[in-house]
Amino acid sequence: MVLRDNLLEKRGLGFIHPACAFIYLVLALILTMCTMNPMLIMMSLMAGISYEIHIMGLSRFRRYIPWLVLIFIITTLGNMVISHNGAHVLFRLNDNRVTLEAGLYGAVFGLMFAAAFLWCDITQRIIAGEKITYMFGSIAPNMGLIISMTLHYIPMLRKRLEVVHAAQVSMGRGDYKNRWDRAKQWGKEFSIVISWSLENSIDTSGVMSTMGYGTGKRTNYSNYRFKSADGLFLFIALALAIPAFIVVLSVRFKVYYYPTFGAMCSWKQMAVASVGYLIYMFIPFVAEKFFKWH
Repeated sequence: MVLRDNLLEKRGLGFIHPACAFIYLVLALILTMCTMNPMLIMMSLMAGISYEIHIMGLSRFRRYIPWLVLIFIITTLGNMVISHNGAHVLFRLNDNRVTLEAGLYGAVFGLMFAAAFLWCDITQRIIAGEKITYMFGSIAPNMGLIISMTLHYIPMLRKRLEVVHAAQVSMGRGDYKNRWDRAKQWGKEFSIVISWSLENSIDTSGVMSTMGYGTGKRTNYSNYRFKSADGLFLFIALALAIPAFIVVLSVRFKVYYYPTFGAMCSWKQMAVASVGYLIYMFIPFVAEKFFKWH
């Protein structure tokens, strides 16, 4: 059995009502994915990085840095190879134009993808499986169960892979003569983990059927209580989400990349209009001090 890091339940958004934290995190993810404005995306990315470090610690967050950099490089170079639009040609590759604008678009898309990844990771760390079951157990129990099990299996598979790898190394199978042997050993370990997980799924299904899951209406128990502080946090978050969505959806603050890179308004005006967006993204830090989540 894989246990969650209980410390995450005692930090920041883990203290408030699950529905309030879920609404805030979903809106933050939507605000991140609904814009290609580099200024807004950088705000979201910085907020995501700051909150990941806050709840996990810098040493654990460092593992994500190579993956975030890889995402940025792949999207930037990939879009430069695929898209040939743009006025500023950097060079030609097989008679195809490689433009600066395509590179900028790919870079911003990579930053947006990295920011969305961080907010998704924060969500699955803060909203534990039992919180998903609590929120959707009454209105959509099957969907709640699927989401809960999905969020559970992602860290569980990673932990099991570490356990299997350690066991294989202890059996003297950790020395690789070449990359092919390493790939075969990795495939073997992955196959063991999948077999282990499938067997566990069959056992879980049997236990749930024995306990009568799905045979009738069931009651739900939870020790989560909606407090006045939760309502105040939700009200502030929704109020700040309004100007954030205005700057995201307004045509006036749009950024265009083709044929040249530019904005519909001055960057100074955009910075002033983005204050609400910035505050929304950093709400957890302010709220933690105000509500004394410790």
